Amino acid sequence: MSLHAPQTVVARGATSSGGRRAIDMVPRGLWVFIDQAVVSLANFAAPIAVGRSAGQEELGYFVLGFSIYLFTLGLARAMVWTAFTRRTPQLDVADRPAYAGSATVHLLVFAAVSCGLTLLVATGAWALGYRLYAWLLTLVGPCAAAMLLREHVRRLGLARFDFFDVFLFDAVVSIAQVLLLVWIAVRGTVCANDAFLALAVTSMLAVPWLLLKSGAWRIDWRRVIPDWNENWSITKWLAGGATAVLLGKEGYNWLLSVIASIAELGRLGAARVIVQTTNPLVIGVSNYLGPVSAKVHADNGVAGLWRYTVRTTAVMASSIGAFLLGVAVVGVPIVQLIFGKAAEGVTTLLLVTLTAGLLSEALLIPIEYAMVNLGRTRLMFKTAIMRLVVNGSIGFGLVGLFGAEAIGVGMLLGSLVALAWQWAAFAQEARDE
Repeated sequence: MSLHAPQTVVARGATSSGGRRAIDMVPRGLWVFIDQAVVSLANFAAPIAVGRSAGQEELGYFVLGFSIYLFTLGLARAMVWTAFTRRTPQLDVADRPAYAGSATVHLLVFAAVSCGLTLLVATGAWALGYRLYAWLLTLVGPCAAAMLLREHVRRLGLARFDFFDVFLFDAVVSIAQVLLLVWIAVRGTVCANDAFLALAVTSMLAVPWLLLKSGAWRIDWRRVIPDWNENWSITKWLAGGATAVLLGKEGYNWLLSVIASIAELGRLGAARVIVQTTNPLVIGVSNYLGPVSAKVHADNGVAGLWRYTVRTTAVMASSIGAFLLGVAVVGVPIVQLIFGKAAEGVTTLLLVTLTAGLLSEALLIPIEYAMVNLGRTRLMFKTAIMRLVVNGSIGFGLVGLFGAEAIGVGMLLGSLVALAWQWAAFAQEARDE
């Protein structure tokens, strides 16, 4: 069963080059997965370089810093990109560049505010004498802002279904990122700070790329605030829900570093690498389903969206089940091969529970896009609060008793609650249609 969607190829003019016509012959959705494979392989290189070069504790610092970036990334998705992706297909083609310009201003403001808040926390860490954490936060703040800009370029391309352009951009950035990490490794040890600098410097290639693609976006300052106000009707609930979900998810990393050690967080990071091998599929599906599910709903209504969401969820569930079996059989030897001594203490139990917990969140991707397109963002906020309650009580409690091995269990329980609630609401909406 395939993740089939209505054909989205945009006709090119007769003057298109032979190379461009050959590119257009490739199913456009396939470029999303090729692109995500390139991005994931490049991102894969950073924690591996840190772990193999500097050991488990330094890997723990990288995991801690990256969790802060993931927190800001999730909030940016909720406050900027989800509404942008949902609304773009509903606009006239002539209005889309100005809307993309407004979204760019929104992202830049968000990135600046999130960087400032991170630096404020870093200042507190300095004042309290936590020098290592302070250094990490001082670096992660601006680095995360640069990485958000790179992601924004990708979102602009995905929203206009120019998947090959997104792939080309990511290929350039990813090659530069890997080469820079290799250069650092040749010169000596790759610590967490070095890895973040490499990610940030190469992410700034987004600036010339935006200038190169200036025809696809333009800033109309008269529209920036009205567009934000228009989006706010759904983003206020998405932002609240995302904050709750991210506090539960990333909070496990922060809790583990406090009640155990940074090295224990490094052990968790080494185990997480198994799940990261699924990123080309999971994140590729997420990037693809955002614009496509919006188009399915616009073209075929609630009934069409229901059929598409059921089909994609079934495909993802069967794939996750097969992957978990593979993790149980060969997961530990793979992690040991990849990380060497930094994989010390990684067990099959940790790998299976963590993989189940993280990938259970992937099952939420299709239904949550359906909820966004149906305008049920308030319901998503409620389910996010319930996930936070489950993670913060049962999940955190289990981690306190059993350590890192219980993190995946808490995530799984939270995801199952959200899945049941949202699917029940969607079923009711489909029946009432």
